Amino acid sequence: MSDAEQAGVSKRARPGGRASQVVAAIYAATLEILEEGGYERLELPEVAARAGVNKTTVYRRWPSKAELVLEIALLRVRQDVPLPDTGTLHGDLSKLMLTIAATLQSPLIAGLLQAAMTQGNGIEAINQARIQFWSERFTVSGQLVERAIERGELPTGTSPRQLLELACSPLFFRSVVTGEAFTKDEIFEIARRSILAFKSA
Repeated sequence: MSDAEQAGVSKRARPGGRASQVVAAIYAATLEILEEGGYERLELPEVAARAGVNKTTVYRRWPSKAELVLEIALLRVRQDVPLPDTGTLHGDLSKLMLTIAATLQSPLIAGLLQAAMTQGNGIEAINQARIQFWSERFTVSGQLVERAIERGELPTGTSPRQLLELACSPLFFRSVVTGEAFTKDEIFEIARRSILAFKSA
């Protein structure tokens, strides 16, 4: 993990004394392991060892690695995927998609996707963490659709979530299924077609 990332994680965990320092150390250790070996390599006892804490400290707050990764991912995505405001829907959506495409290349987000899709089905805490993560992301990103409606770029009643799902699903498909990257031109075109689909609906 880079010095900047460690500083960012530590800054978010303060203030709060010893407890916040322990959380910051656990976050940092988790990111290091994800970067070294990905989600499959991540094990909570090793997280505890690297963080210099007893493993019961980790298990008490995060009974599974999926819960830990989802929590850190939500914090990181808040920081790494800001809401763009270019003045146009196509500009906003394209910029958001470019940021998402770049973020999907990180080991942390790869771990998030694996946790979100394959881990903890039927485990309430993990289900709730997933719901919280995606609900917050759609609420925040949906503001760019709401602004477009106010500007008259989209019809009243356009669903922000449906538009975002249409535009962003190809990014996640390539990241998870094919492992291929998008070019900027491809992203601009997907954004254009997604907007057009809702304009003509």
